[in-house]
Amino acid sequence: MTHLDRLSNLISHFEIHAERLPSADNSNLVLTGGEDGLNKLFLYLRACPDVLDQTDAVVHARVDIGGEDNPLFQVLPCKIVVDMKEESDIRIIAELIVKETSAPRCGGGFALDRLCELLVVNLLRHRIEQQSAEPGLFAGLAHPKLSHVIVAMHDSPGRQWQIDDFLQIAGMSRSQFMAEFQTVIGRAPIAYLKHWRMILARIAVLKGDRIKEIAHRYGYGSGDAFCRAFVGEYGVSPTKMVAEIKNSHSVDLSRR
Repeated sequence: MTHLDRLSNLISHFEIHAERLPSADNSNLVLTGGEDGLNKLFLYLRACPDVLDQTDAVVHARVDIGGEDNPLFQVLPCKIVVDMKEESDIRIIAELIVKETSAPRCGGGFALDRLCELLVVNLLRHRIEQQSAEPGLFAGLAHPKLSHVIVAMHDSPGRQWQIDDFLQIAGMSRSQFMAEFQTVIGRAPIAYLKHWRMILARIAVLKGDRIKEIAHRYGYGSGDAFCRAFVGEYGVSPTKMVAEIKNSHSVDLSRR
């Protein structure tokens, strides 16, 4: 049976960046340890509480997994704690991060980004393997049948999908599929597909891609149809969103 890659296409749309910080200030990742090696990993995605300022901290860092539009950001818990004694794969990567941040070296920034990408991938694998009972993306990716449908959506968001296509991929009856998808994912299949298209479309809009090209890429019949869907998802048109973000950046720069 062909291996189902649940993560590669999903992650590829979002850039992961990391930087070593001298203290807990502004950090959201901390590795703790002692003479016997690393003990725990703490990763906070929505807050930086006092626990990051620990006396046994070996590394403080700031990790950006692609912003709040990343569906992984939306479904991951605010706080992730990993016991290094139990997760050997994550410990090996963490040890490389410690080594890379221990002293400045050529290509250090690039290496740290790649190591943190690998770290995030392993954290996501760990999350999927836990098979969360809560509705959402991880529950869907862990499902033996629905995961194939979700990956197909992620791989080909512009395809003119029909429910019958999903039934064939999942090998389920219509009534079973519709009920189980809603229960496991938390929304209907077409609603999930539309949401995923809009996430990718927003990235393309902010990169400066042309509206007609984006509309064609993600299965919309015209630029107008795409703009209506975009407004329905985000409350503003693509042009206005770009203008608002540019204005906010200008205000931030003027305050520095």
